[in-house]
Order: sequence, then structure tokens, then C-alpha cells
Amino acid sequence: MSNPTDQDRQLEELPYAWRRVVLFADNMAQATVADAIGRSPKQQLTWIGLAALPLLLPFGIPGIATSLGYLTFLLGVGYALGFGVPIPNSIGEKRLPPKAASVLKTILGVFIRRVAPHSKPRLFIMSHPRMRPVNGLVLAFAGLCMAAPVPFASFDNVLPAAAMVCITFGLRVRDGRLVLAGYVFTVLAALLVVLLWWGGYAVFVWVSKQPWASQWLGWLFS
Repeated sequence: MSNPTDQDRQLEELPYAWRRVVLFADNMAQATVADAIGRSPKQQLTWIGLAALPLLLPFGIPGIATSLGYLTFLLGVGYALGFGVPIPNSIGEKRLPPKAASVLKTILGVFIRRVAPHSKPRLFIMSHPRMRPVNGLVLAFAGLCMAAPVPFASFDNVLPAAAMVCITFGLRVRDGRLVLAGYVFTVLAALLVVLLWWGGYAVFVWVSKQPWASQWLGWLFS
């Protein structure tokens, strides 16, 4: 995308639903957090998908994933119940830093170029209003998986982020297969959290049985 003309042309080539996502990202980069998140469940879903995009990379700013996970849980429950969750003024008055907005648009561009050509409205049962409670609760569970503290890992946010992106964008463009992919990523994210906690517990038990562990602890607290 070397100039505005190329950007406009590529935007026009996208399906209408994906164009709305791109325009939403532009507005998100210029608005306050409250305006970007919005008050309607549909707008809040789109915000979740965009906010989770940078976490598809196996690194990120500490604390961001935990905050996004808890917020996604609240917004997911709100979506399941059919109402938008109000945003506290202390958070809503903030703005997205210009550099973060630029990174977000870059990642969104890469994601859309990879996914949009293969995405289309299909499997409408997954985006049917009757599935709203299920979709909302699965999204909320993915948020909890992201917020859950796990030992010895810095890549544990990728799977729940993928779940959040697939579910929210899948609902936005009515691509049921994308929503189903979000379900799969949610299950994998939950299994990863359990596996990491099991591994952490196994390591703790092994260390506690070593003779040098008690000696080191005795020296530390003496």
C-alpha cells in the first residue's frame, strides 16, 4: 500500500463486511476507548477482535492480555445476554497511542489479506440470533483463558487471541466456519492452560523432593 489511491482500491476490492471492519479500525485509532468499544454488542464484538489481533504474535506488552481477557469476559457475557457493557470513565476517556494504532492497522491488513479471500457468508446457523448466548459464553470463556495466569509461558495468549479474533470477525462477516474455528481455538486454549498448570505443579513437586531445595530455602530464610 504505497499511496492512498492503492489503499482505496484494495479497500473497494474487499467484501462489504470486511470493509466495515477496516473502517472501524480507522475510527478506533482516532476515537477514545469508550467511543471505540461502543455501547452496542455488535460494535463491542468488533472491538474485541481488533484488540486481540496484536496478541496473535507470541509477544506483547505485559498486563495487556490480562486486562483484555477480563474485559472480553464481561463483553462476552453482555453479548450473550443481549446488552452492551458500559465502560468506566477512567478507562473510556483514554485514547489509543498513534504508534499502537499504526501497528494495529498493519496487523489487520495482513490478517485480512490472508483470511478475507477465503471467507464468505456460510453456515448461517453459527451466526443466527439463537446462537447468541452460546457464542457470547464461548467468547467469555476464551477471555478467561487469556486472563488466567499460567507458569513458565509467554506464548499462552496466542490461542485465546485466535479464538477471540475468529469468533468476533466470523460473527461480523457471518462466516460460520470462522466462528467454528474460534470454538476449536477456545478448546485448545483451555487445554493449554490445564497443561501448563499441570506441568507447573509437576515441576513444583519434583523440586520440593530434592535435597538441595530444602537447603536452599533454609539458607534463604535463615
